[in-house]
Amino acid sequence: MNTKRLVSSALTVVAGLGCLIFVVRPTVVSGASMMPTLHDKDVLIASPLAKQLFQPARGDLVIICLSASLLCGFSFSDDTQYVKRIVAVPGDTVRYGGCDIFVSTAAGENVRDTQPTIACREGGDLKEVVLPAGMFFVAGDNRRNSRDSRVFGPVSKSQIHATVLAQMRLTWTP
Repeated sequence: MNTKRLVSSALTVVAGLGCLIFVVRPTVVSGASMMPTLHDKDVLIASPLAKQLFQPARGDLVIICLSASLLCGFSFSDDTQYVKRIVAVPGDTVRYGGCDIFVSTAAGENVRDTQPTIACREGGDLKEVVLPAGMFFVAGDNRRNSRDSRVFGPVSKSQIHATVLAQMRLTWTP
């Protein structure tokens, strides 16, 4: 094998790995916290690069890690990654309980949940948080069955590892 071919093959492998790490990353959904939008075993195409290029926005589906480890999401990492929806952005006031989440902007406008969520209503006391600069409130669409900012608190931009670009639902019927 000549040197030119070997170098070309090595560069192709490095470029492919670079794309998987920085541009697009496949992820498999585990659990029902994002139903009805995402189902268990759905395959997502997420982009760490999109997270760097664009400010995360309300309604975005993102992949987060509670640690800010750059290795989160890789099979050799012990960090758990979560797929969640951004429901509130810096400056918003969030009132929440075990099921309900109410968001109002810094201008005092109430934000209506426009994404499909599984119905979940409760009575009781609500906690309130005003999101400081750089912090986001994330939640699963299945509010009764989601470990999200209502449990672990708001997340920083550094904890958002990728933005979800596409979803594939693979069904198998033998």
